[in-house]
Amino acid sequence: EKNIVSSNNEIEPTYINGILIVNKKYGLPSSFGGNNKEAQSALEKLQSAAKLDGYSMPLVSGYRSYNTQKSIYNSYVQRWGKEYTDTVSAQPGHSEHQTGLAFDVGELNSNYGNTKEGIWLKENCHKYGFIIRYLKGKEDITGYSYEPWHIRYVGVEIATKIMSQNITLEEYLGIA
Repeated sequence: EKNIVSSNNEIEPTYINGILIVNKKYGLPSSFGGNNKEAQSALEKLQSAAKLDGYSMPLVSGYRSYNTQKSIYNSYVQRWGKEYTDTVSAQPGHSEHQTGLAFDVGELNSNYGNTKEGIWLKENCHKYGFIIRYLKGKEDITGYSYEPWHIRYVGVEIATKIMSQNITLEEYLGIA
C-alpha cells in the first residue's frame, strides 16, 4: 500500500480510521503541515504535569516544514551516509514533524528512556494524548531506531490503547 496520488500529481495524506499515518511508506505533500493547535495545547498540559511532578520536559523540536526536513536529512546523509541516516531521520515528506502532531521532548539521547524524566514520559504521555512513537524492539516495524523522546499526538483514547499494549501506531492501525 502507498499514498493516493491526486489529479495534480501530488501525493495525498493517508488517514486510516481517522488517524494520519506518516512513515517510510506513507508520505505527505510538500505543502502539507503547520503547527497543530490541539497537539500544541496537549503538549503544554503534558509539560505542566511533568513540572508539577518535578520533571523538566523541554521541547527540543516540533513542527518542521518539508524544506527544513530536507535540509536536516541531507546534512545527515553527508555526515553519516544514507543507510545509517535512514534509521534515524525521515526523508523529506515522510517526517511526522511535518504534521505538527509530533514533538521531540526532553533530551535526544537513546538513554533518555532510562532517566527519571524518560520513564515519567513513557508512563504518562498517554494521559495527554501522546504515544512514544518509536519503541525499543520495534525497529523492524517502524523502520527507525528507538527514540524515547519522540512523541506523537493521537488523542487520549487511542494513545491509552496503544501505550497499554506496548504496540506501534502501525500495529494499532493493522499496517505493520
